[in-house]
Amino acid sequence: MDARVLDILRGVEDPELGLSVVDLGLVYAAERGGDRIAVKMTATSRSCPSSEYLLEEARERLARAFPEIISLEVELVWSPAWTPERVSAAGRAELGI
Repeated sequence: MDARVLDILRGVEDPELGLSVVDLGLVYAAERGGDRIAVKMTATSRSCPSSEYLLEEARERLARAFPEIISLEVELVWSPAWTPERVSAAGRAELGI
């Protein structure tokens, strides 16, 4: 995973939980090379009302941070299924779990 891409995605927060998509463990892949960025992320459930918002927010933040990028793909994936075990230590502390 590309550390700079992850840093940008830390600014994308789930509006219901108030945690970044990175700390929630929703980002499955974040690759940057040449003029391309590819991100694969999920939502906490298929019925998550915020999934489109999260994708669009990720796209917008990445486009602003990397204006030189020609190909920007942020894809919603469902495999593997998200589980609470994916939440980072920082996210667990923030949620009090």
